[in-house]
Amino acid sequence: MKIGRTIALILLGSLSIWAESWHYRIASPLMGTLGDISIDKKLSGDRYRIDVEVKTKGIAAVLTGKRREHYRSEGVVRHGKLKSRTLRMERRTKKKRQIDTYIIDSAKRKVVKKRLRWKKGKLDSNRSKTLPYFSQEDLLTLYFNIAPKLLKEKEKSHWEILAVGAEKIKGRVIMDRLRGKEAQKARRDLKVEADRIIVVFHSPQKIAGKRNRRFTVAIDPEGIPEKIRFVAIPVVGVIIVERRGR
Repeated sequence: MKIGRTIALILLGSLSIWAESWHYRIASPLMGTLGDISIDKKLSGDRYRIDVEVKTKGIAAVLTGKRREHYRSEGVVRHGKLKSRTLRMERRTKKKRQIDTYIIDSAKRKVVKKRLRWKKGKLDSNRSKTLPYFSQEDLLTLYFNIAPKLLKEKEKSHWEILAVGAEKIKGRVIMDRLRGKEAQKARRDLKVEADRIIVVFHSPQKIAGKRNRRFTVAIDPEGIPEKIRFVAIPVVGVIIVERRGR
């Protein structure tokens, strides 16, 4: 499920405590439950670890061969900001398994990606390459680091951030905070309270046959995503991702 990584990126919270977990349900009004997402963030001294687990269910599990995804980011905390040192992304189906590991070398300012891929239990590919850009931000740290700005920023509404793990879109993650009438309409569409911040994540990567997808996100006053609406997926139509509690 290609949207799994994008949704997981959006759902990362911003609390600076030693351990916290969030759980979300992925569903479609037409097809029912499509999957679950669990996010765990742990801090220990100046070290952090973020784990994200994505499990498909129902029709999504059937169409993707019971696809499951696991992401892990590990690194250090500097001046209140998470700086990634490694990012590991694993995807599994009935017949395939793929692990991408990114090693971030801040001294040499380079990122090396290593990929292992199996088909029917046999190693099919083992290769590595250096990314054409450098960043200590990855797909899991990005939201933790940007959320405080979303809560405090009074005027700025547009961000473009380079992130490790997003090389298919040249590393660029684009987001806009909606204000005024646009934000009011989005709150009505999402059926959330009036104090929710509304952010749109843009995905130039091709997903479900089309480019330039928009993920509309409602963020609560603590900076944690509450609900996401994603439109125009073939077969299942609108997808809603909603927090289930902690």
